[in-house]
Amino acid sequence: SATDKILASLDKYSAIVIGCGMGVNEDTKAVLKAVVANSKVPVLIDADGINIIADDISILQSASCDIVLTPHPGEMSRLCGTRTELIETNRVGTARDFASNYKVYLALKGANTIVAQPMTKKAYVNSSGNSGLAKGGSGDVLAGMIVSLLGQGMEAFDACCAAVYLHGLAGDLAAREKGERGMTPTDLLEQIPYALKE
Repeated sequence: SATDKILASLDKYSAIVIGCGMGVNEDTKAVLKAVVANSKVPVLIDADGINIIADDISILQSASCDIVLTPHPGEMSRLCGTRTELIETNRVGTARDFASNYKVYLALKGANTIVAQPMTKKAYVNSSGNSGLAKGGSGDVLAGMIVSLLGQGMEAFDACCAAVYLHGLAGDLAAREKGERGMTPTDLLEQIPYALKE
């Protein structure tokens, strides 16, 4: 029932993130489909949004804007319909092929997050970050960082690469202070200004 209100307000935004904590059901699928089909600004899809896409990949074909997906390996396996172990054995190839086939920008999270773009099959392998980022909520921080840069007008591939690197760097700074086991997504947030400064 909120779809019409959401669509009526789309032109107020310079970038959109959708999926975090929205749940997976017919109503949220309808909202996601409407946003993807009608947005003229970049849309980042994360979490439950990715799970909805995995169930109906055709949603991506209706986009007339840049789409960014930020799956972890388990979500990527659902998107590709294959086992997580196979995703992990060929992370770069998987990310590049998916980005190219579905015309999306893809940040495949994990040890050395991979960012792939659709046009040239170019891929960036991130060098920052640590295992302390493998906690619930860290991916939400990354989604927020990417969409912030998109909203400031940065090109999608550059926004993904910059945010992924800065996210990992903030994680490295948090780990220095609290340790990889002890750090939380809140600690990560607090380190973003220092990562930007560095």
